[in-house]
Amino acid sequence: MKERTLVLIKPDAISKRLTGIIIDRIEHLGLDMKAAKVVVMTEELARKHYPHLEGKPFLQDVINFMRGDYNGIKDHRIYAFVYEGEDAISKIRTLLGPTKPENAAPDTIRGAFGYTKGDTMFNCVHASGTPEDAAREIALWFKPEEIIA
Repeated sequence: MKERTLVLIKPDAISKRLTGIIIDRIEHLGLDMKAAKVVVMTEELARKHYPHLEGKPFLQDVINFMRGDYNGIKDHRIYAFVYEGEDAISKIRTLLGPTKPENAAPDTIRGAFGYTKGDTMFNCVHASGTPEDAAREIALWFKPEEIIA
């Protein structure tokens, strides 16, 4: 099934200069990049992106991580993409590997480049988990006119 998904390259991957490698690996899946931009991750945007974490004691740590505070990214940038293609969500999530880097195979992005330090997962990339999540997340990060039809 043809679908769209959101991909966010996180500050840990940006600080390690892994953006090109990540994009290259996604491109090899045969998916089409429909939108791309650099976004300033505000606290408000982070809270909207992670509504399921509201009320959790670690939410502020997730926000600080996503804003780049753990990686010294002063301008709080995130690289955001929309990819489209057959089974885009499952293809990208398979490429990324499990959320926890220590559970990811070494040939996945998180297995190759991610790590956990203390209670913080440095797992490089976010990708939508379901078509419903993808629709909500894409609408949060992109205006319709920013996405190629």
